[in-house]
Amino acid sequence: MQKKSKAEFEKLYQTAAVMHARLRTGDVLYSSIGPSTFFFSHAGIVGEDGKIYHAHPLGGITESLPAYLSRHRYGGSITLLRPKAGPAEAAAWAVQHIGSMKGYRFNRTLADTNWNYCTKFVWQAFSSGCGIDLIPATGRQSKRWIFPRHIKRSAHFDPIAKFSLEYRL
Repeated sequence: MQKKSKAEFEKLYQTAAVMHARLRTGDVLYSSIGPSTFFFSHAGIVGEDGKIYHAHPLGGITESLPAYLSRHRYGGSITLLRPKAGPAEAAAWAVQHIGSMKGYRFNRTLADTNWNYCTKFVWQAFSSGCGIDLIPATGRQSKRWIFPRHIKRSAHFDPIAKFSLEYRL
């Protein structure tokens, strides 16, 4: 295993410091597709404490921004999405329900918080936390897929910034 250089950790912490200055409660971090996310996008929501709440193969986890960024590799990017409404309520829901997640599973049942995946968890935070359906469908649905592109393209978010990941951890 190759030892990680101090310079690369400094790049990670510089990126985190720049991002942290822009973050607000309820913001969503959307990562680009790449090997560190198994060639899917990833999303997490910022809690009132500044930590990132997201679904992980181990279940729901809470991480500092540097720890969250360390999961995303060189060459990728993270887009900061700011909700137009309900950020505090969505974040509070995420904080309250992160511990109920048992594992990462692609599960279409929208009400199920036990077996979850990242973009469905973000959708649930807004839907259950403040009554906002990020991807409105015709009629009430209890099952559907919430794809990463639904979060990134949702009219309920304004893209605030895009951060290039230039550290090699």
